[in-house]
Amino acid sequence: MKYLLIFSIWLAAASCQSPARKAAASAPSNGNFPYSLKPSASFTMPPELKEISGITFLQTRPNTIYAIQDENGILFQYDLVAKKITKESTFAGKGDYEEIAATDDYFYVLKSNGVIHSIPANAKVDAKNTFVNKKLVPKGEYESLAFSPSLNSLFLLCKDCEVDKNEKTVSGYILSIGAEGKLVLDRPFSVSIEALSAHDKNIKKTFNPSAMAWRQSSNEWYILSSIDLAIVVTDANFNPKSVIPLDRKNFPQPEGIAFDTQENLYISSEAGKEKRGMIFKFNHSR
Repeated sequence: MKYLLIFSIWLAAASCQSPARKAAASAPSNGNFPYSLKPSASFTMPPELKEISGITFLQTRPNTIYAIQDENGILFQYDLVAKKITKESTFAGKGDYEEIAATDDYFYVLKSNGVIHSIPANAKVDAKNTFVNKKLVPKGEYESLAFSPSLNSLFLLCKDCEVDKNEKTVSGYILSIGAEGKLVLDRPFSVSIEALSAHDKNIKKTFNPSAMAWRQSSNEWYILSSIDLAIVVTDANFNPKSVIPLDRKNFPQPEGIAFDTQENLYISSEAGKEKRGMIFKFNHSR
């Protein structure tokens, strides 16, 4: 009876440990991820940016972050030193604005339906100076847009597109930049779900990107997913290299990602159940 009791206690303890063991066995790979996801600074957004949905930088203004929110066509300038909005500029009416990218000359704001607004960076921001690029890509839901200086092109990823139904891929599109910020579809590409699953078993049938950014020094894409609660790092051709899990407690609804000129990492999070949106800064560690 004594040995039976000891065996029962051991069996119970082992069964309690098994989920942790399974989690460890299927833990996402982080490769040589050069950031510790403990923020070096955090910025509490004012009410206007409670629903912050995209962030970017201009190379010429490293202390200013440019942001949008997903209800109104307004470009916000947020001073990271003063920790306040310094300018609001309306470029369009109400809509579902999900992402912002920037070159030296233009801001590009993505709506969830794939429409992209081209806004001159060195002119007055208003509807008159904004060009609306329509019918660039197939119908679907889009939230991820980024510019690669190395490739001098914009890259767009599907979040939920009909062309990916019953396919183990996430579709994307390369956009060439023409005069006056006008965009032209260059060619499609795709991200393999099976390749992602090899790094993180929690990603099985779908992957839903929320934002993306180009890391210049390593020629890598950083793809953020709020639904999957992860950052996926790929090479320049979108071959996955690592998957970094995020903690929902720290990132209620991560929707934006960007790098400053020193390659420090910034992630924005909508308010979710919290009262305010947030931007978190993560110093480059190596």
